[in-house]
Amino acid sequence: MSTPDDYSYAPYRSRYSAEESSNAVYEKDQRHRLWLGRRRRVKRLLLSVAFIVVVGVVTRVYEFFGGIRVGSHSLIGRWEIKTKPEQGYYKANTDSFGFFDRISDHDWDKMKQETITLIGMQDATTRTTSDLLSEGGANINSKLWWDDNWKVSSINFTCTNKFRIGGYWLCDPMRIMAFAAERAERSKPTERRKKRKGKTADQKECIVYVSGGRDVEFANHLLDYLIARKFEQHIDQEEDDLLGCEVHIFAPSMQELVEPRDGLFLHKWGFRPSNKESMGIAADSITAVAFKTIKDTVAELQHSGRISVLALDCESCEWDIYSDILALDEPIQQVLMQMHGTPFVANELFLAMQQAGYVIFHREPSSDGEIYDYSWLKLAPSFFDGST
Repeated sequence: MSTPDDYSYAPYRSRYSAEESSNAVYEKDQRHRLWLGRRRRVKRLLLSVAFIVVVGVVTRVYEFFGGIRVGSHSLIGRWEIKTKPEQGYYKANTDSFGFFDRISDHDWDKMKQETITLIGMQDATTRTTSDLLSEGGANINSKLWWDDNWKVSSINFTCTNKFRIGGYWLCDPMRIMAFAAERAERSKPTERRKKRKGKTADQKECIVYVSGGRDVEFANHLLDYLIARKFEQHIDQEEDDLLGCEVHIFAPSMQELVEPRDGLFLHKWGFRPSNKESMGIAADSITAVAFKTIKDTVAELQHSGRISVLALDCESCEWDIYSDILALDEPIQQVLMQMHGTPFVANELFLAMQQAGYVIFHREPSSDGEIYDYSWLKLAPSFFDGST
């Protein structure tokens, strides 16, 4: 039998001396190792809890200030903010980036299938009518092309609440304003963020651009309509700001507005395609008029992600400028354009708009059949995937 001082029979321990290998030191060492192990486990548990808490807080802050985003940021950007849809209204809400909030899933499935069918019909028509367009750019048999192409099946989406204002057709103008108000509420900047980003409290989330044609008429009628509807909504409440949207007119030859008013802004330049440097002459044949690209305009006025409507009547510039509209960092919700003639790129414009996720909800010809008004609405890629 071994004695306490006899280490010849003691179990092997990785120590350097007999004293370090004693039972008392070994037990003390084991207790210390056990304590260290427990401390490591407690630290891991606390770090895991802290990580979960931080992720939860960051997620809450992101949802509160940025809104819940669905899809690719590059496709829709800032107006991709959605409210949580009610039961049975999810599909329309998702496929429209939150714009439609009162269309049932059943009705939306029917609308979606009709649109996809009509797009297929139009694609087939396009392939058989391209010979009516001139390769040289001249208008060849314009009326015949419009009669056969982008007509019967071109209105490929049914906006159940479209409204004519100042000569243009818009899809649910009240929802345009309400949707912008939702975005504004969810993205209210703090005072520090306002200073950093140059954003002021009175800047609207609903911006309307109009250039050419019936610009002043449309601007005034739209403001009148939105103010009247907002007043009706808040008739029993005190409402300091009845301006749901800002309307910006781009008119290089217009010196001043005849009747200035709140919410209406005049900019003394027109839009030009990015691939064309241009400087024109006004009707008096003396005054030079300036032009800027849409991208430069949006950047200069700090309107990125806040343009709800673009109404454009620029006497054939639409055939060149449409690619600039589609190239914006943040898309425009509704595009209203007057189309003139039938240049050889006519199909390219319509197909590019379709490829970018725009559906046509209105088409209206002039009396001579040579000029057509079209209204497009931006939808999400999920709308075109064919699933219901």
